[in-house]
Amino acid sequence: MRNIISVCVFVCLLCTAAFAEDYGLADYLAKVEQSNPDMILALKELELARTNIVHAQSAFLPTFGLQANYNRNFAETTTSTPVASMPGGGTLIREDVRSNFDNELTFAIGANLTLFNGGAITNYQKAKAAQAIREQNIEAVRMHLLCAAKKLYAQAQLALTVVTIMESSERLSEEMYQSVQRRINAGTAVELDLLMAEVDWTSKAIAAAESRKNAELALIAFRNLAAIPLSEPVTLTEQFGALPAIPETPNVDETLAGRADYRALILSGEMASLERKGAINAFLPTVSASFSWAFGGMGNGNSLMGDYEINSPKLGISISLPLFQGGGSRTARIRAADLEIEKTHIALSQMRDAVERELIEITFRLDEAAQRVESARLIANSAERAVTMSRGAYANGAITQLTVNEAINRFDQASMGLQNAIFEYRSAYYDWELVTGLE
Repeated sequence: MRNIISVCVFVCLLCTAAFAEDYGLADYLAKVEQSNPDMILALKELELARTNIVHAQSAFLPTFGLQANYNRNFAETTTSTPVASMPGGGTLIREDVRSNFDNELTFAIGANLTLFNGGAITNYQKAKAAQAIREQNIEAVRMHLLCAAKKLYAQAQLALTVVTIMESSERLSEEMYQSVQRRINAGTAVELDLLMAEVDWTSKAIAAAESRKNAELALIAFRNLAAIPLSEPVTLTEQFGALPAIPETPNVDETLAGRADYRALILSGEMASLERKGAINAFLPTVSASFSWAFGGMGNGNSLMGDYEINSPKLGISISLPLFQGGGSRTARIRAADLEIEKTHIALSQMRDAVERELIEITFRLDEAAQRVESARLIANSAERAVTMSRGAYANGAITQLTVNEAINRFDQASMGLQNAIFEYRSAYYDWELVTGLE
């Protein structure tokens, strides 16, 4: 029955692998950049910043308007109008004179152009600075996502490797159980040995099942980060060779120059300076020009424009100077901008100290992780040799089954310790890339 179940599971795995999507590390990182919701949201914010630039730029462009009016009057409107006076003066002679026409048709075109507006200039500069800040923020989001994706890829591979280790340990325990059973049949072992072998085999099977569950949970997180459907089977194809060497740590200035969040903070300081400039520009006048041209005519009966014509071009210049705004709002804006500039300087100093501290810490982490990998590799090699030697000694009757089980368990622990050490080194290396702004 156990063999039938194993065959069915193997066939299911083959079918799943046939339709699984292969992901190397570069493929996975590209998928994260393309489909991660946080990255998509950041790109939408950049699009919004670009539309704000267009909106701010429109303040400098001329505006044009066109208007057409037609009125049909069905009743005459008269106005009492003096038309003559008596000779030598006296009472005016008045008559009711029609003051409207049957048809009134007019056309008008107009244009306005801002010649100078300090506030509009500052708003345009601020919109461009905001776009530059958004671009740096997107780069910072991208760097953090790529770092998380690299760690998650390594974590998923670690979980799958643990499954391999635990399943191998389960098979060794099964072989030990079968060996003890053969020895019982030969009369060279007792039932207690068989029971102990069965307990060890069952424990290893439970541990293997637990590792498979953990691997599936790791793959769920793997899929979620890249917005991969949870029902889609995935296969990790990246074959890591030797571990990357411990890189040479750059100085603080080089590190800060490569960090997008530091560049964004510098641009925030420039934004505060633009806000101060805008507050000063609020004291300056606004100059605009306008041009309009109205033409048309009025007529009675079937005539639209024949009785009276309109032709009125006009050019105007407008200068507006704000003399007083209640509450000192303009001076308050200048003071607020000065405070924002001071806050940015403090934040830059804090980030410099934090990055310097992170560089020291990440260097220590890499050194310690490299030592752990080397020690774990030696322990794993020794534990593997111990398993081989103990199985041979057990076959010759030189040692007990308990000694073999202990050797296998230590080899399992050493193998998982080595894989964990490798993961910790890679995780520290990815953090070093994030801290230094390098990929």
